[in-house]
Amino acid sequence: MYHPWRVLGRLTDWTLRWALLPAGMYGLTCFATRTIVLDRRLSQAERRTTLAHELVHVERGPPVRGHVGWDERQVEMETARRLIGIRELGEALAWSRDPWEVADELWTTPSAVRVRLESLHPAERHYLRRRLEHLA
Repeated sequence: MYHPWRVLGRLTDWTLRWALLPAGMYGLTCFATRTIVLDRRLSQAERRTTLAHELVHVERGPPVRGHVGWDERQVEMETARRLIGIRELGEALAWSRDPWEVADELWTTPSAVRVRLESLHPAERHYLRRRLEHLA
């Protein structure tokens, strides 16, 4: 299981701050100050997911001008992949198809579950079909 808090602990040259961010903004990464800011109103699952997302930004570096949207999609897909293992996803989907229940089981957000499902590798899609075929 991916532990974003442990990853953050190894980034000794980065600082985590808590703040009230504008509505709809959960976190941000400032490369100039080497600071990750998380909204202090987030639930535990939202904190974990948002921190993982911002850590992927840290690893990738600032987005290339003109490619911010593309970069954000890549970060979303990588975050979902790290947080949601295919076997764990299969087990969660075996007992519920409700995005909120699946997200709760996987300790992440429904949007991360959606992104993970939308960006499955063909082999992962095959695995899930096999895992869930007897439940249909």
